[in-house]
Amino acid sequence: MTEQPVTEQPAPPRATYRMQFGPGFGFADAARHAPYLARLGVSHVYCAPIFAARPGSTHGYDVIDPTRINPELGGEDGFRAMAADFRAAGLGLILDIVPNHMGVGTDNRYWQSVLREGPESPYAGWFDIDWNHPELPGKLLLPILGRCYGAALAAGDLAVKVDAEGPAVWAHETHRLPLRAEDVAALDDPAEVARLNADRGALDALIARQHWRVAKFDYDRGVINYRRFFTVSDLAGLRVELPEVFEATHRLILDLVAEGLVDGLRVDHVDGLYDPGDYCRRLRSAVSRPVRIWVEKILGADEPLPADWGTDGTTGYEFANLVDGLLVVPGALGALDDAYSGFVGRVPDVAGMVRAAKIEIMTGRMAGELDALLARIVDLARADPEARDIAPQILRAALVETVAALDVYRTYADAAGLSPADHARIDAALGRARARAPELGPEVFDFLAALLTLARPEGMPVLRRLQQLTGPVTAKGVEDTLLYRHARLIALNEVGCEPGRYAGTVAEFHAANAARARELPACLLTGSTHDTKRGEDARARIAAITQDPPAFARAASAWLGMLEDPARPIDRNEAWFFFQLLLGAWPMEWRPDRHPGVEELGAFRERVREAMLKSAREAAVNTRWVHGDPDYEAALAAFVDRALDAGPENRFLAAFRETEAALFPAGLGNALIQTALRLTAPGVPDIYRGAELWEQSLVDPDNRRPVDFSTREGMLDALDQGVGAPLLGGIEGGGPKLALIAALLAHRASAPDLYARGEYVPVAAADPRLLAFARRWNGTTLVTVARLPGTAVEPDLAALGLVGGWRDLVAPAISGDPSTAPFASAPVAVLVRP
Repeated sequence: MTEQPVTEQPAPPRATYRMQFGPGFGFADAARHAPYLARLGVSHVYCAPIFAARPGSTHGYDVIDPTRINPELGGEDGFRAMAADFRAAGLGLILDIVPNHMGVGTDNRYWQSVLREGPESPYAGWFDIDWNHPELPGKLLLPILGRCYGAALAAGDLAVKVDAEGPAVWAHETHRLPLRAEDVAALDDPAEVARLNADRGALDALIARQHWRVAKFDYDRGVINYRRFFTVSDLAGLRVELPEVFEATHRLILDLVAEGLVDGLRVDHVDGLYDPGDYCRRLRSAVSRPVRIWVEKILGADEPLPADWGTDGTTGYEFANLVDGLLVVPGALGALDDAYSGFVGRVPDVAGMVRAAKIEIMTGRMAGELDALLARIVDLARADPEARDIAPQILRAALVETVAALDVYRTYADAAGLSPADHARIDAALGRARARAPELGPEVFDFLAALLTLARPEGMPVLRRLQQLTGPVTAKGVEDTLLYRHARLIALNEVGCEPGRYAGTVAEFHAANAARARELPACLLTGSTHDTKRGEDARARIAAITQDPPAFARAASAWLGMLEDPARPIDRNEAWFFFQLLLGAWPMEWRPDRHPGVEELGAFRERVREAMLKSAREAAVNTRWVHGDPDYEAALAAFVDRALDAGPENRFLAAFRETEAALFPAGLGNALIQTALRLTAPGVPDIYRGAELWEQSLVDPDNRRPVDFSTREGMLDALDQGVGAPLLGGIEGGGPKLALIAALLAHRASAPDLYARGEYVPVAAADPRLLAFARRWNGTTLVTVARLPGTAVEPDLAALGLVGGWRDLVAPAISGDPSTAPFASAPVAVLVRP
């Protein structure tokens, strides 16, 4: 693999379009839509992982072989044909790569080798395995059984079978567990296989000799001896920090780049890596031609992306949250808090909820990882006369408090140590932990401080492990727990959000845009992804609640009275969550004069029921994924079913639709504002599959449903033929959004330097809820003006200096009439001159 520095960069993409592959949608299916995407105006297709994944994978992040292109999607020939079709249409390709982990199990030949040969496997070093774990010396834990080992053995859940690869133990007939070579040799005789399966004691002895140990699926809550992706035990961490692992797992990626088939890379979950900065620099130096590189990275408040990584930015969660904060009415916070607490009966302490959720994850589902790190710290303490009297449980408690107090996903360290900013973050976390738990004593925090700030050189291995722990703890504790518990306004509960924060300010938006234009002008700007909890337009509609929180609270109380079953009540917090979710997801096309059919409503009910069940399990208050409460889940499902029953006696549905209709205009305005901002702010707009029409998906897997491209292509055909947006299926069908995107992408194509290199200038306005900014380059000026929620004042274009010679791109696109004045059909205008 040739490594050479690459300094010259290609022009940034005009816009990217995310394609999600899976069963029923492979490379050939995507290629068929190349002409449509080119006419829509994007420049690059941003592909979900294309490498060999588990059979039937619906997302591709469970890669089992990074050296092969997924045969289920069309294989290498299919990928090359797709790339050629995209190239012929003028479209480039961006690949989503997964360096942090692999899907492990029966289908992964590398993992199978490790199970068979143990530490002597040529692939043992690929995975982050602790072969010296005190409870698992020389063995790799496999938490795959449906019951405790002894019960599984007695019930016949484990049996020896012979297949084309030879004899192996099979668990539940789905997990193949290869045997050591010396044991395989003894099983040539079918009679011996039959004897083993009949003699549980002999089978137990055979299993005990292997390099693996099988256990009940929830054993990993307390013991695990390999790094996982978050808490997913069948996704095992890779050690790409090792040159040989990097080379083997990236060879195909780099070959595709070298051939010119791939123009950019998106690095999944970069914070899971041992040294993200070093990885990004190695990746940049390994590509043989200039390409753009983005990282999936959650940035904390006031946390910049490290400049020395050499990347082009993040995948854009921070922009989505920035815009979400603008779409709420700032002055409505008090009324919203009153409405929420009045409904649920309590005022939540969000900071306390964050701490509690992180501790719950650390001491519950990630206790194995926590204790593995603790063991290293205890060993160091025992070797230090100043710290040897600190009891392990005291060290554990202090470590838990420190991790819970960290305000970013992780810190970073290199050969030079911690940056001053990260040193300060760790100091601050230790300070908060000391204040929270003074009873633990100062010595334990002094000892941890010396390790975690590298005052002691032996602290580096501990700090590295801590850095790989804090990210999953925060992701599981905040994104996958807290954001389902704190339901005040779920429009703001998104990946990368600042929990509990309410409104954003125009000044913050300007500052972030100016910094991005200056430092990362090719950063991606997203609204929806495969990971967002709700689609961008669902969030826009939910944010409309802040127009009148008391009215929503009165409606919610009435709705609860219509739906509640006193014999099987559901948590009021989850009812409040549900009413917002339903408002966001209720299809725009189902206007009061357009009643969904029984089958349509039934399919929608099924989607909402599954999303609510997942939300309740993630919240882990009334039920959970493991050892949940089936009675509560049944009550929750019944609640949703009553709400969305198609029968004429359903009073709730009629009442809900009245509120939904009243909030429709505000939600529509929010959706158009966020679309215009994403397409004109500094950066590269990213369009999630299908989101050129209204995107009201719920949490995955709902957001991976098939996209109706034929409808979108037909609508774009009509638009190209001069049909106005209102006729493209009506406002409710997404015509205005499609027309707006097409118009703005066409302008980006006509003035690429304006968007890629143009100066960003905030435009002052008398009204604090009027957002305006200019982009300037080589005599061309573009000004975006948005009338944000919370003001009824019509923008005074003359006061902004926007009269004479300016052309609006928004109103004509949406109305289909070039003479339409700005703001006549949307609360946003994009004006250009000349």
